[in-house]
Amino acid sequence: MTAVSLILLSAILHAIVNVLTKRADDKYAMRLLIGVLSAIAVAPMLFFLPLPRGLAVWCLLGTAFVHAFYELLLVKSYETSDFSAVYPVARGTGPLFTAIGAMLVLHEHPPLVQLLGIALVCGGVIAIGISHRASEGIRKGLGYALATGVTIGCYTLIDATGVRSVPVALSYILWFFLVHGVMVLVTAPGIRGASVIANARKQWRLGLVVALLSDVSYGAAMLAWRYGATAKLAALRETSVLFGTALAMSFLGETMTPRRWLAAGVIVLGAIMLQAGT
Repeated sequence: MTAVSLILLSAILHAIVNVLTKRADDKYAMRLLIGVLSAIAVAPMLFFLPLPRGLAVWCLLGTAFVHAFYELLLVKSYETSDFSAVYPVARGTGPLFTAIGAMLVLHEHPPLVQLLGIALVCGGVIAIGISHRASEGIRKGLGYALATGVTIGCYTLIDATGVRSVPVALSYILWFFLVHGVMVLVTAPGIRGASVIANARKQWRLGLVVALLSDVSYGAAMLAWRYGATAKLAALRETSVLFGTALAMSFLGETMTPRRWLAAGVIVLGAIMLQAGT
């Protein structure tokens, strides 16, 4: 239950982080702020923790590389389509790739009821996304969202491996935020030019709030992966789509159709089945 509580906390905060990112004037600049300010926030605590060694170092390098693509693809999906369309597809496909990887790479073998629960959660969140009319912008955004899901599956497996490989979980978790911050600081200007720095400065106050939320959100997720099954927890984290959709209705002016409400019910049923298989 500790792992489940951590992952649900992560889901709620993750939805808030992404809604605030969607509202930002320059979304890539906001992702830059999240990375850099998250790193600055945790940096003082690194002096009190052991250095990651061996496998953990390779995991940190690998996750930084994958997150570089994740950040770019996520922003491209937000810039080309509605939040309530692309966010569910990105988050819904991630656990599918995670579940396959967990079985092949981490040798985890969820019981049948949990596999069905994973399928329902993933199917429900994808259904919310594809319930939009297939305009050109929506189709393009969904393509970026699907690619984002691939990166989510990859970094979930890498970080689950890394956080389990160290004696003190916080040493990997906090070093992740530092490595990630350095990565976005290097790659963002190269991808978007110097203007991204100027745009980041204009919205640093919102960026600070979102960065602190992001620290807690992804930190809680990694801590959960240390103590629980990766595929199950990755699927549970995607209940963030329910919170994200509710926030999109309240603050972004987006609407829910009966089909999306049905898909939301499927997600809840899947989450219940995930717990029934525990």
